[in-house]
Amino acid sequence: MATGQEVLAFLKLTVEEANAFILANIEQPQLILDTTKEFGITTQHLSDITGYSTDIISDYFFSSGFDSRVLEDTKILFNSELGDLASLVGFNERSDALSAASLANLVKPNVDPLDYDFFFEPVFNYQQADSIYTPDELGVPHLGNNVPATNEKIESLVYGTLINLYSALDDTELNELKGFAHNGSNVDEYRSLLTDALNDPANRSDQELAELIKNETITLINEFWYGEVEVTGSLDLSLLGVGGIA
Repeated sequence: MATGQEVLAFLKLTVEEANAFILANIEQPQLILDTTKEFGITTQHLSDITGYSTDIISDYFFSSGFDSRVLEDTKILFNSELGDLASLVGFNERSDALSAASLANLVKPNVDPLDYDFFFEPVFNYQQADSIYTPDELGVPHLGNNVPATNEKIESLVYGTLINLYSALDDTELNELKGFAHNGSNVDEYRSLLTDALNDPANRSDQELAELIKNETITLINEFWYGEVEVTGSLDLSLLGVGGIA
């Protein structure tokens, strides 16, 4: 992940300018929080920039009634801890009806072309600056430091992950998962339900799976851009993510 100094350099700002802004607005924590959130500056970035620890920075916001955890939602794919479910995240290596090109051809006529393209880009462009997506930038730990920072790679990861997920869920399991109104208080119960549902594969043809993934991707893209729940990761609103509305 880029350091605070690297993010500022990408934004064409100096550390001195950033600290001057913070000092001038130290009595306005909401302004500082909103500004840093807008540019994807995390508490670790603020620590890099100011020299204060992340605990001190979090306490500064907390003492004014704000939760600095909102600054951590900068990940490109997932902004929640997946645990063992992270093994489902992978590139699309399928062909024919389930290839990335075939799935894209199904999805694109049903969404705005720009919405489709930008869905596979990070919200914060500094993450592309070194041409590599790190595990911390993606939000999954096992992909290593060699994922090229391209739309095609994120597209492949989105489709590959959805294929892995929906290949193991039959219609009954899908309906049960989608009907579960999970939130921060019952996420463990939801994850347990999902883990149980993934224990055995569903008997789906490639054409049936392609149609299912088409519909889910259309929902993800439209909810990402126009839904009521604001998220940063392309898969945050999937059944694996924090929103689970797909």
